[in-house]
Amino acid sequence: MKGKRASRQEKNFLAVSLAASVLILALAFLDTAPLWPVGENASTQAASTLLDAARVDLNTADLEALCTLPGIGEKKAQAILDDRAANGPYERVEDVTRVKEITQNTIMNWAQLAYVS
Repeated sequence: MKGKRASRQEKNFLAVSLAASVLILALAFLDTAPLWPVGENASTQAASTLLDAARVDLNTADLEALCTLPGIGEKKAQAILDDRAANGPYERVEDVTRVKEITQNTIMNWAQLAYVS
């Protein structure tokens, strides 16, 4: 049985298609992020920058910022603001337990997120 030979036009089409596929794959790999950190401290820096951005100062935070803390909704955040206005700034993070319904366990959930200036 004789096989059909590819025409010159078909060969050119296959060659151009193959070249385009190789080019697309090369560009895709060049555009991807590295699988490992560029520097030894790159992942540590990214984590600390994220943590710094998420930290909340209990003495200066507004309602919206306080609501980002775990276990704090609008009502508790407003209670913190009211307590801060009535009794002055907090000296320690633990001082926020003077607000009703905020316990030591709630503060432990905040871990490194909350601080006082």
